Amino acid sequence: MFVLGSARSGTSLMCRLLLDHLGVNFGSESQFIVRHHQRLTKYGDLRDDRCLRWLFEEISRERFFERTRNNFGFVFDIDEAVRTIEHRTYAGALRTIFEQFARSKGLPRWGDKTPAYCRHLPVLHELFPAAQYIHVVRDGRDVAVSAFQAGFGPKNGFEAASDWTELVRTIERFGATLPPTAFITIRYEDVLSDPAAQLGRIAQFLGIANHEELRHAIAGPVRARVWPNNAGKSLLLLSARENECFEASAADVLDAYGYPLRFRRRTRPLSRTEMIYWRAQGMWKRAVNTEYWADNCYKLGLRLRRATLDLRRPTRTWRWWSLPRANRSGTTVRTHP
Repeated sequence: MFVLGSARSGTSLMCRLLLDHLGVNFGSESQFIVRHHQRLTKYGDLRDDRCLRWLFEEISRERFFERTRNNFGFVFDIDEAVRTIEHRTYAGALRTIFEQFARSKGLPRWGDKTPAYCRHLPVLHELFPAAQYIHVVRDGRDVAVSAFQAGFGPKNGFEAASDWTELVRTIERFGATLPPTAFITIRYEDVLSDPAAQLGRIAQFLGIANHEELRHAIAGPVRARVWPNNAGKSLLLLSARENECFEASAADVLDAYGYPLRFRRRTRPLSRTEMIYWRAQGMWKRAVNTEYWADNCYKLGLRLRRATLDLRRPTRTWRWWSLPRANRSGTTVRTHP
């Protein structure tokens, strides 16, 4: 199962509720599925134990494993993964990792929430054709306010409106290609107002037989986990012009999901000068944010590691003088990767 949504849209809350009340295991954002899929040919034939182990070793260096070790006590066992994998494919390797994590918590199902995957949904569908998706939608103006406090993402209403609108529409188009049993949309604000009812909907969506009984059983505990007033903050925390800029770009999407328009479509268009100003402001706010640079240093390290992937190929190199005379061609011969 995958939880979809823009960053700061309530996807983390959704994952905590699914973990605590519906028995679906979640860790931190994995972030590695698409990245290793893009370099998959480098790993060779995963039916070969050396290639499969190399793939597991490379993935295990991702910060997901450090975070799950620190936060959940999970230590990925590569030897067990090689022994227990059912299908020696990339998808099979991913399932083995997430299932091992879920077993360590005594849970039967696993899920993942990585907002960056929302731009690569066909890859997820290719790898996991039977997966189910929960799309969490939150008022984009509140998403913007929350994003301003993070090291990544947009830093003003102009940037936030463009990012949020594009991502929601991308997820919508993907969901339209799936059957109703595979895709459901949940509004964050509905979770805040009646979390038990929304978890009941999700339990039914997941095929949990006693979803009605479960809904009543968790009504009290789940309410204690949710802040009912954590909505509508943008009215106070976004400037009037930023609210107006947001609605100028995102009015149709806001209206489609039932979010009230404060300017009722009477928005003043942005001038070219103003657009340049908002973009420059966003660049400056990211540049002075230490979290932004820490995250980008990590990503730079990943790129450098990817660039040296061939140099770390787990193969043996045979020199010409060690080969039978018939194979002495003056070239280096490698075993199959």
